[in-house]
Amino acid sequence: MRKVFTAYLALLLTACCLRAQAPGGTDPFLQAAAVYAEGNYAAARELLRPLHEQDPADDAVNYYLGLSEMALRDFDAAEEHLNAAVTADSTNAWYIYALASLYDVKGDQVLAGELVEKLVKMSPAQYNNPNTLSMVADAKVMARQDSTALAYYNKALEMDPEYVPAQLGRTELLRRMGNFPAFFSGLEAFIRNEAVRPEIKSNYLTMLMDNIDSPFYWVWGDTINRLVDLDRELHPEDYDIQMLKLRMLYIKEDWPGVIDQCEVMADLGRAQGDLSRVAEALAIKGDVQYQELKDAKLAYKTYEEALKADPDRTSVLNNYAYYLSLEHRKLRKALKMSRRTVELEPDNATYLDTYGWILYLLHKPKEAKPCFKHAMLYGGKDSAVILEHYSKVLEALGETDLATYYKNLSEQKSK
Repeated sequence: MRKVFTAYLALLLTACCLRAQAPGGTDPFLQAAAVYAEGNYAAARELLRPLHEQDPADDAVNYYLGLSEMALRDFDAAEEHLNAAVTADSTNAWYIYALASLYDVKGDQVLAGELVEKLVKMSPAQYNNPNTLSMVADAKVMARQDSTALAYYNKALEMDPEYVPAQLGRTELLRRMGNFPAFFSGLEAFIRNEAVRPEIKSNYLTMLMDNIDSPFYWVWGDTINRLVDLDRELHPEDYDIQMLKLRMLYIKEDWPGVIDQCEVMADLGRAQGDLSRVAEALAIKGDVQYQELKDAKLAYKTYEEALKADPDRTSVLNNYAYYLSLEHRKLRKALKMSRRTVELEPDNATYLDTYGWILYLLHKPKEAKPCFKHAMLYGGKDSAVILEHYSKVLEALGETDLATYYKNLSEQKSK
C-alpha cells in the first residue's frame, strides 16, 4: 500500500508492550497479542479463536485475529474480522488502517481509498501526505470521479512536486480526460523526474504509442517525438527508448535516420554485452537496406554481421535466404540458412515457404511439396505468395488440377 503503514508495526509493538505491563499480569488476550507481535501469526490465531468464540463482538480480538489472518493470507476471514472491529469502533484509526491495508492487498483500490480518505479527514496532521492523497485519488479514478481525483493528485503534488505515484496517476488521468496540453506537460515532468526508473518512462511512452491512432499522431506526433528524444538524452543506455525512437523514425519513413539509429542500438548492445540486441538492430538495418534503399549488396553484408552476433537469428537467416532466392544467387548457401530456420521453428509457415521455394528453384519439387503441405496447416493458406509458390511446385510435379486450385486461391487472396 505504498508503504502507508511503515510506522504501523512499531506502534503496534509499543502498544503490546504497554498493555502487557498493565496491572494484573498477562491475560490470554495480551498473550495472543504478544505472540502476534513476535511474528508467530499462526500461533496467535489459535490463541485468539477461543476468545472470539467467547465474545464475537470484541473489537480488539477481531482486530488481532484479522491481522493474523491477513499475515497468513487468509484474506476472506481477515476481511470479516477487521470489518467487525471497524463496525464496533469506527473511530479507531488502527482498525481503519488495517482494513484499508487489507483491501489494498486484495486489489480493491476503491474501498482502500475510501478508508484512507476517512483517515485523512479524521486526522489531517497525521495522514494528510502525498502518499495517502495519491491513494485516495487512485480510488476516485477507479470510481470515475475524475474531478475529485484530479484535486487529490494536485494536493499531493503541491506537497511533493516529484512524488512519482501522484505524477503518473495525474498524467494518466489527464490523458483519459482528454486534456492533452496538460497531459503532455505532466508527462514531460514525469520524464524529467530522476526518481523514476528509466524503464518505467520508456514503457509508458511505448504504451502511449501503442494506444493512439493516426489522427492523434497527426496532431501530437511532434510533441511525442520531442519527449522520446528527451528521454533518450536523459537515459541513452535504455534500449527500450532507443527502440521506440527507431519506431518513430519508421513512421516518418526516415530511412537514413533508421540506419543511424540501428547503429546506435547495435553499439548499445555491444556495450551491454547483449549479442541478441546487436543482431536485432543489424537485422532491422539489413531489412531497410534491402527493402527501402534497394541496396542488396550492403544488406547482405549487414546480415553477415548480424549472424556473427547471433548465428541462429531466424529472421535474418530467412530474409537473407529468401532475398538470395529472388536473385537466384548462392542457392546452396540460401538452402542451408533456410533449413536452419525450419529446424528451429518447424511450424513457421513463412520459413517453410522459403525452404520449399529454394528446393523448387534447385529443381527438387518432390522434396519441396511436404514443406508446403505442412505450411498449409499453420497459416500458409492465408498468404497469396505461399499459395502461388505451392501451385508452382504442384505444377512441376504434374498435379495440374491441384496446382490450378491453389493458383486460384492465390489470386483470390491477392485481390
